[in-house]
Amino acid sequence: MRIHQLAGLRGICAWWVVLFHSLTLLGDSIPAPLARLLAHGYLAVDLFFLLSGFVIYLSYHAALAQQSAGRIGKFYWHRLARIYPVHFVMLIGYLGLYVAFQLLSSSGSAPESYTWTAFFQSMFLVHMWVGSELTWNVPSWSISSEWFVYLFFPLMAACLRKLRAGAAIHMLMIVAIASGLGLVYTLQGVISLGADVPRMALVRTMFEFLMGVFVGSLFVNHRAVLEKHGNAALLGFVGLVTLYAVFDLPDYAVIPMSFALFIAYLAVATSWIAAFLSRPSLVYLGEISYSTYMVHYLVYDVLKAAFMSNTNDINPLYVWLSFVVVFVLSMVLHHGIDAPAQRHIRRLTARKSVPSQYPSQG
Repeated sequence: MRIHQLAGLRGICAWWVVLFHSLTLLGDSIPAPLARLLAHGYLAVDLFFLLSGFVIYLSYHAALAQQSAGRIGKFYWHRLARIYPVHFVMLIGYLGLYVAFQLLSSSGSAPESYTWTAFFQSMFLVHMWVGSELTWNVPSWSISSEWFVYLFFPLMAACLRKLRAGAAIHMLMIVAIASGLGLVYTLQGVISLGADVPRMALVRTMFEFLMGVFVGSLFVNHRAVLEKHGNAALLGFVGLVTLYAVFDLPDYAVIPMSFALFIAYLAVATSWIAAFLSRPSLVYLGEISYSTYMVHYLVYDVLKAAFMSNTNDINPLYVWLSFVVVFVLSMVLHHGIDAPAQRHIRRLTARKSVPSQYPSQG
């Protein structure tokens, strides 16, 4: 079962992140209202975390219905196959950039944040586990956090099975988790989901992924309820986003819950919104979105390095052309590295693997 509208949503969100990171370089080449929307592009990562929990629950809850060391090991192996090949290639790309800095920059050295300690932490996907600063391939912070959360997914799935909760309990748990996340940010004095990422990454990822897992369980076990109340979920999403925009509320207070409602709505929707997000072009963007997310910052860093004397001198035309480069590299990475690596690793375990009820989308 493949939910095309969620793939389309993921594709849009990947480019929301791309444009967010390039916003300061685009200057006046984009209208002010659009710039204000793009300035919140860091929130797309929160949507990714919820989508990840949702999709992984759909993909693996059946396979992990009877837990064993072998089944859990295959789950970890498949998730590593999903995230690591592209991550590794991007680290190699950053090594190339590091050498270029050493050889070509006026200082003869790379930025101080490019430490070998951080590099090896990133190579083993533990840089957010130890609160490392955002360096080398910056977007990989979220991959490190997700890898940490994946370790707990079999336990999450087992607890949900034992809970055997009704639809109302599912919804109350989603609200409780969202409230818990907001409370943690408030108590820690962190003003935004996008602030203090090294310290808050694991908390942010764990809470939002778990929200997505509960939405996935609601979809699997109480789909009729979602179909009956889908429009109410959409209204809730619109209402919360409106409150956020009008009253300038803290993003952690409303955005995770609003995203949970939107995913719940889209999972069962047959509206024009679902039809739009299911367009083949957007679904394709969703299919290559992981590669887009992982490669765009390297292109961004190379562009800045080329104008390192003054990044304010970068012609916005070069920035727009860099987006073409990002798209092309996304296709190359997806079709040349990501998809083949997943197929190869899955073939290695195919004879002993336990098929999931739903094919993986994430």
